[in-house]
Amino acid sequence: MLLEIMDQDASVDPNGNGNADEIPPMRSQSALNLPPVVPWPEAVNGNALLHEIRQLLSLFVVLPMWAAEILTLWIVHTYAYELREVAAYIGIESPKERCGKTTLMTLLSELVDRPEPAANISSPAYYRVREELRPTLLIDEADNLLPGNPQLRGILNSGYTRKMAYVLRVTNERREDDTSAQSGEGGRRKRTSRLARYSCFGPKAIAQIGRLPKTLGDRCIVLRMERRMESEARKRLIDLDKAVLERLRRQCARFVLDHRAAIAKARPAIPPILNDRAADISEPLLAVADEAGGDWPALARQALAGLIGSAEQNDPIGALLLDIRGVFQKIAGGRLFSRTLVGALDDLGDRPWAELRLGLNTSEAWLAKQLQPFGIRPRNIRISGKVSRGYFESDFKEAFQRYVPRSAAGPADRQQTTGVSGRSSEGEENKLDANDQRPEIEGQKKDETGETPGSEAAAA
Repeated sequence: MLLEIMDQDASVDPNGNGNADEIPPMRSQSALNLPPVVPWPEAVNGNALLHEIRQLLSLFVVLPMWAAEILTLWIVHTYAYELREVAAYIGIESPKERCGKTTLMTLLSELVDRPEPAANISSPAYYRVREELRPTLLIDEADNLLPGNPQLRGILNSGYTRKMAYVLRVTNERREDDTSAQSGEGGRRKRTSRLARYSCFGPKAIAQIGRLPKTLGDRCIVLRMERRMESEARKRLIDLDKAVLERLRRQCARFVLDHRAAIAKARPAIPPILNDRAADISEPLLAVADEAGGDWPALARQALAGLIGSAEQNDPIGALLLDIRGVFQKIAGGRLFSRTLVGALDDLGDRPWAELRLGLNTSEAWLAKQLQPFGIRPRNIRISGKVSRGYFESDFKEAFQRYVPRSAAGPADRQQTTGVSGRSSEGEENKLDANDQRPEIEGQKKDETGETPGSEAAAA
């Protein structure tokens, strides 16, 4: 558990030099470890404050494009998240070690409200610390923590929305107002089990090598860190000015205090490129940007569209569907044999969906497995007198509209999909297949030529 009492000997001077007060305890009672930030005594210019925080971040860490703007807004959001229904998550990924993740997390811990760093945390500790301390949780080394830990992943997944961020547990801790428990031996009051509800709602930053779990990453604004080059000189954390950090924290608290009513009621305009969940996690940051004014409303929207739009294009399954749509558009006719589609995909070279192959070659069976969750299955079709397994473009219509990244979708793909069926009816297939191009549907015994459908596919 994170709630540990302070060491009794924490104030002992181990060096005997009279500097006992300067030695922090190795363990601390968490209720005393997260004091509230005292707001700055004067009103704060939000535009200037955000620019100063962005500049500070860039002095110490090499960040991807738009990351400094997102992190700046998120830092202020940690002081204001309880005013909103959604708490924003930041996901920090890197392909290898020494890409600046821990440096960035350390810097964030100096700027956010009520930071609680954790390189490892259990599920019970997580929901207890969230419920009791309302911290900004900074989870580093998540690649060692989350694999094989579905319970913690599930709790993290739900913690970004206020209404759904609850964990139910049975506990034997007696309520202070509980007078129903009977006294046991020696006059001690017995503990009785009761139902307890813990809130997991709050902002979090989660860093790891490799990609975050898919469901968790979808709830994060993901930053992809890279190793610093020799030409990218940055300051060391030892050069941080503690007085500047304290001033910035207090100014963040004052800015939120002065604008709390507007931040709570804000309904900022959302960039249309963002999907529904991306819009939810972006909204609290846009509320901060709009209140700060200056160039921040435009900067925030450009940054969110740039980072989240790029992440959507790099989503493996979304990229696969995008490429399939491109192949259908290039090879007109509304239908493709499976082998033709697989060959065209292979010709595209390195694409985000390559990681789905897990080192295997692209094959017709692999492609069918990827498309199965969308209800898309290969069928016996006829093209130019040949019969083989393949796909109709019309079968992909709904999947294209729902799962192709909005940043890559055309106007037709952004139409509402209510009442749209991506499945071609038998009548539609027959209409499309005039002039001896009628598709062969599994279960038919003969076609016009007297051939058995699928005979050529079996031979292939």
